[in-house]
Formats: sequence, C-alpha cells, structure tokens
Amino acid sequence: MKTDKVAKVCLLATGGTISSITDPVTKGLRPGLSLDMLLGTLPRELGSIDVIQRELFLLDSANAQPHHWQDIAGAIKTIYDEMPDIEGIVITHGTDTMVYSASAVSFMVQDFGKPIVFTGSQIPASMPWSDAPRNLLDAMRVAAFGDIGETCIVFNGEIHRATRTRKLRVNSYDAFDSMDPIPIGVLTRDIVLYETRRRRHNLVPKFDTRLDSRVFLLKVFPGLPPGILSRIVDMGYHGIVIEGFGLGNIPTVENSLTGAIRQAVNQGCFVVVSSQCAFGQADLSLYEVGRAALEAGAMSAHVMTSEAAMVKLAWVLGHTRDPDIVHEMMSKDYVGELSALGGSNVYEI
Repeated sequence: MKTDKVAKVCLLATGGTISSITDPVTKGLRPGLSLDMLLGTLPRELGSIDVIQRELFLLDSANAQPHHWQDIAGAIKTIYDEMPDIEGIVITHGTDTMVYSASAVSFMVQDFGKPIVFTGSQIPASMPWSDAPRNLLDAMRVAAFGDIGETCIVFNGEIHRATRTRKLRVNSYDAFDSMDPIPIGVLTRDIVLYETRRRRHNLVPKFDTRLDSRVFLLKVFPGLPPGILSRIVDMGYHGIVIEGFGLGNIPTVENSLTGAIRQAVNQGCFVVVSSQCAFGQADLSLYEVGRAALEAGAMSAHVMTSEAAMVKLAWVLGHTRDPDIVHEMMSKDYVGELSALGGSNVYEI
C-alpha cells in the first residue's frame, strides 16, 4: 500500500544504549543524548513522517522498575489524548529490560489499534557502526505505515510481538528472537507481516496500569533449597514464577519443591511454573516431576516466556487476589502471550 500521506509519529525517549554517551568521569556508558541529537544521527530526512518528540526519562534499562512501566503506559495515554490522529508511537529503550517493559505496556495498553513500537540499539547512536539509525528508521516506518495494532519490538530488521520475545545475544546486532518459529514480520523493501490478526483498528483503547510488583522470578537449579520459597513468601511476595527445567520440571526427591509450593499456595501466594529453556514451552502434564507441581497447586505458564509470565502475573494480581479469577486470567490470552503465529501479509509503503 503506497501513500504520499505524511504520517504523524510520536517518538518517546526513555534512555538506553541508543542514547548513551561516555561519561567523562566514570568512562562508562550512560544515557545522555537528547532526542534532537538522536534524530541527528539518522542518515536522511524523514520526509513522509512528521516526528513529535517526547522525552520521558534518560534511564539505563538495568535501572528500570515496575513503576517505570506504568510511567510509559501513562505517557502513551497522554499522547493518545492529545494527538488522536497519531499513526503510531516509537519508544526508545534499553535492550536489557526492553522485553519486560514492552510486555507490561502490552497488558496495560490494550486495543490501542496502532503500532506501539519499542526499539533501541546494541551500540550507542553516538558511536561509529551503530545499529541505532537502522533500528530507529525501521521503528518509525512500522509506526507510520505498519498494519499492526499491538505493542511490538522492532530490531535488526525484524518485528517481534512484545510478549513472545527474549533478548538472547549480548554482542550481536541480532539481539532479540521471537519464541515462536518466526517473528510477526520483517522489514525488507516492503513491510512483510506473517501475523495478521492484530491489525490497525478504531476501537477505544483500554488503559489499565494496575500492577502488583510483589512478584518474584526464581530459577530452579540443582541443589536449590526448598526453604527459599517460604522466605520469598515471608518477604511479602504475592506471586512467584518458577523457571523449571525443560518442560517445567521441578525436583521432587532430594530438595523437593513440592511441599514448598503447596505451602506457598496455602499461604495465598500464587505460583506459576515456566521453562528456563529459550525455546519451547512448559508442559507440566508429561513427567511426574511436572505433575507434582500441578498437584501442589502451581499453574503452568504454557508457551509464555518467564518474562511475560512474570509481568502478566503482576498485572493480574494488580486486579484481583481471588484464586479462581487469577487462574482464569492467567489462562486467558490477552495480547498474544499465549498465541501461535499464522497467516501472512505483504504490502508496500
């Protein structure tokens, strides 16, 4: 679909490597580039895109907290209220915790009907050979012209669903992978979409930033003492996502977690078991060591990544602590966190 229309896109800056400079005192990288300076690194004018600039904060994403997710969602609502004709929003963010923030925004801003695009870079825009210009241009392109109505991550020429993505590489430009077989789309000469169920629409968005940040993410390892779960509950946590082995398996003989899970659930703490494998899903029904977690009262994350499961549990517990409703909400697919890919669509801009 070719168009001569000038698209209005809002660029919302939150910091990250893409905006980093070398601190003259510590010699370490820290966010410091303004949006004007960041846009000045682009190789050409954005003739068909009118960029509205908003700076929210300059933060290394390693310092991001759950309240920052709420700040980003709140800023999106303000942008929507002030500029209802906006074509899309681009959010620059650090790669370390981008998946958490983008997943949180997916749950807190539903039915936006336009692309909410997170992007960043592996090398600061202020340095030679940076991937920032390409990623930023690609993100602008998707926000302006992509037929997408959801939150996504655009990086290294790929479009990923926020809740189905993980950062897998530290030094490569190809930092992120979709946990489905393929991304929801790629950027070539055209925008090629493989996932077409969440297109642009004119529904009224739902903004809901309620969140319970007292959710713990625990990785199982050989020798993990079961008592750690009771310590987590005693610290006031209302939910625990346990990264089990393989399909979500847990120890059930020596250092068995079964009793600890049951005790945590009986104390009103909600337990979800995910897989610590990069690809695949939690299936607690296959092995006895998985079934034991279910019988103790844990929920399965199914295809959800640990990051998405943690953020979703925090969002769900921000709404209710009723066990039946929590179980129902955790098993419901809200923003594609439990979805498989299907379909394809190719169009020109």
